Parts: sequence; structure tokens; C-alpha cells
Amino acid sequence: MPLNLHQLQLFCCVVEHRSYSQAARSLHMTQPALSLQIKSLEERLGAKLFVRKGNNIELTSVGIHVAQYASNLLSLDKRLRSSVKELVSGETGEIAIGSNRPFGRYILPKFILKFIQQYPSVELSTTYDNTEKISRYVLDEKVNVGFGVWSKDQTIPSDFKKYLIRKDYWTLVCAGGSQWATWHGTVQDVLQKAPLVGSLPRTSHGEIIKNELRKLGLDTNEYKFNMRLDDIESIKMAVISQLGIAFLPRITIDRELSNGELVPVPLIQEYLPALDYYLIIKEGAYISPTMENFINYILEETKEINHQL
Repeated sequence: MPLNLHQLQLFCCVVEHRSYSQAARSLHMTQPALSLQIKSLEERLGAKLFVRKGNNIELTSVGIHVAQYASNLLSLDKRLRSSVKELVSGETGEIAIGSNRPFGRYILPKFILKFIQQYPSVELSTTYDNTEKISRYVLDEKVNVGFGVWSKDQTIPSDFKKYLIRKDYWTLVCAGGSQWATWHGTVQDVLQKAPLVGSLPRTSHGEIIKNELRKLGLDTNEYKFNMRLDDIESIKMAVISQLGIAFLPRITIDRELSNGELVPVPLIQEYLPALDYYLIIKEGAYISPTMENFINYILEETKEINHQL
């Protein structure tokens, strides 16, 4: 027999709260009734999903596996209901958006605001993470559409339909009054002498910068970052405080460049590593009318922007 989606929903609620009693309160049901439903799910799966440790409960290894699938199934169920409602009633549906943080923070909100003004009844939800995870969310159909960044030497997997929506480039910046603002050497020299502020390892930002350092002939195993931070705003503040220099996407520093808080490090040869922002959807995924409107709107808006660039 197929799994009971209601039981999976109850299971996910217990996972979220890590407590039967708290989950039961949020669901407005008794704890014995909730426990009975989870036990029934375990019997159907033939495996224990939770183990008790003291006063707490933890997922078993099977429970962790089931939780991942349950989340995907419930997300698909929600989108199925929404798309059917949209087709039957003609009402505007829902769109789940995933975006990497630079695009999601500095560009996407303007697009969403204008789109909602055109389609006020649409329901939009947004998730922000690094490009690798956003790509996974799109493949798992946790989000309908994703926005991510790739450098020129990176290949987007064939699992996606992709649309180039924005061209950008890395800018090596320093504080307006720092000693590096008057530098007139090569990029390799300044990177070896100036403290570099970077992103955390294994983030999209961190991996792309690692590749750029390698292309510049710098040994990434020996190269020392002065500081690693987990978001662009923190990196900007560190550079403005004259704690070092940093590679930052051009779209993220317009305000600081215009007011002089940040300036490009002057180099003998221009060095502007390219970045491309793409809209991605899963190959073969169902595109609802609302989704189609959103994609066409983004492509039309960014066509004008890229023409200006």
C-alpha cells in the first residue's frame, strides 16, 4: 500500500520539533494519538524512525533518510494541489524560488516587487543558499526555479534548462583610504602582499575564488587568507575597516563604490574575472501558467539590463 501522506506530515512535524509533546501541541492533537500514527508509519516501513536518548528523541539513520524523502513528497503534493487548482479555477498559483545570496539579495527583490505588482494574487516563497544547494533544490523539486552564479570555466549540468540573465565580474576592492588604493602592480603581487578577505571554504564564492587564485598561478594549498567570513556584507565591512582586500561581485558593491567606501585596487593590467548569473529549471519539469509568466517576466526584464551593460 502507498504511504500515507498525512502520516508523513505528522512525522515531519515531530522531526521539526524534536519532541512528540511539542509536535502534538502544534498539531492540536493528543500525544498518544500522534505516537500511534508514527508507530503505524514505522510498521509500514518496517523500521524505527526515532530513538530516545534521555529526555530527547533523535532520528535513526533510517529516519534521516525517510525525512529527506518525506520533505520532498510533501513539497510535491503541495505543488500538485496548487497547479491543479490553478488549471481548474484559473486562479494565480504559487512559485517557490531558490537563489544564491548575491543575486537574491541585490537583484531579485526588485524583480519580485515588480512581478507582484503585476500579479498581486501570486504566492511567492524564497529560499537562499549557495549555488550548489540551490541546484540540488531545483533537481529535487523543492523549488520551482533557481538563480545561481557560475564562472566561465564551470559547466552547468544537462539536468537543467538554463537562461543567462545577468553578466557580472569580480572586482578586487579595498577601502578608499587604504594603502592598496594607490597600488600600481600586478594582481599576483598585490594578492601576495595584501591581506585577502574571503568567503568560507566550499561556498560558491569560496570555490570560484580558489579557482581564480589557481589560474593566477598561486598555490591554493599554501595561500593564506587573512580572514574568512560567511556573507558578502561582512566581507565588505571588513574591507571598509581596512582589514584587507577582497574579490566581490560587481553587483554587490554599487553603493560602496559610489560613496567611496570601496574602490577597485588599481592594477597594471585590467583583471575582471567574469561571472554569469543563470535562471535554472529542472529539465522536463511541469511549467504552470504562473511559472511561465514569471520566467518570461524575468527574461524580459534582464534582457533590457544586459542590453544596457
